[in-house]
Amino acid sequence: MAALRIEPVVEVLGDAEFDLWPVVGRDGSWYQVLHGDLTEREVGTAVHQVLRWFYDDDQGSPAPTIEDYLGRALAPHGPGDAQLMASGGVRFTDTVTGATILPGCCYMVDERSEILDVVDGRRPGCWLGHDPDGGVTLREGVVEVTQASEGRRPTLLRFPADEVRAAFDRAESDLDRFCDLVVTWATTHTPGQAHTLTNAVARALGASSHQSGERSAAGGGDGDGREGGTVGTGAAYQEWWSQGDSNP
Repeated sequence: MAALRIEPVVEVLGDAEFDLWPVVGRDGSWYQVLHGDLTEREVGTAVHQVLRWFYDDDQGSPAPTIEDYLGRALAPHGPGDAQLMASGGVRFTDTVTGATILPGCCYMVDERSEILDVVDGRRPGCWLGHDPDGGVTLREGVVEVTQASEGRRPTLLRFPADEVRAAFDRAESDLDRFCDLVVTWATTHTPGQAHTLTNAVARALGASSHQSGERSAAGGGDGDGREGGTVGTGAAYQEWWSQGDSNP
């Protein structure tokens, strides 16, 4: 059994006051793991975190309805405007020792492709956010994942590159299955915007297999939008999208 587990995670900044659709309803901040076995409320929390920067208007007032919220979040945004983004990344866990490294501040889920660039030797290293500061490097076929914060002993995980690659591919499959859940969730809670919302969430997560009209949906690229990368096919999504605007 592999000793390394990699899981996609989104940072949750509390959702106890949110009531436009079912969410976990918990104060504080934590990381929600993304996979295909989440509850309806956990999916709702994850979707809200991707959209949350558009929840309040310019005066700081929260959106009163789902229509208002989605109208802000899914409207076209110019290059200089605020964009949908998924704070988080991936969680590394040594299943033998229990040591864990989570992404730091200012790291985004869609930045994870840089990790594969390191694993595959296309770049010498990449960061994993700050406070705590983390990074990934490749040394003689061994991937080192490190994290350090003031006053704490640094955490170091070391695994062969091929094991990291395999664990990363499993994480991509988990993310693919989560996006399939978003398809079902969106048709229930936001039927009028289901296709647009699903595509927007997938884009923020960097899940290209669930983005219509782009790499995988158009039949181009390597499936995950990265040179040499692999992710799941998003078959449930592709079948649904082929039906056009009709709900499944």
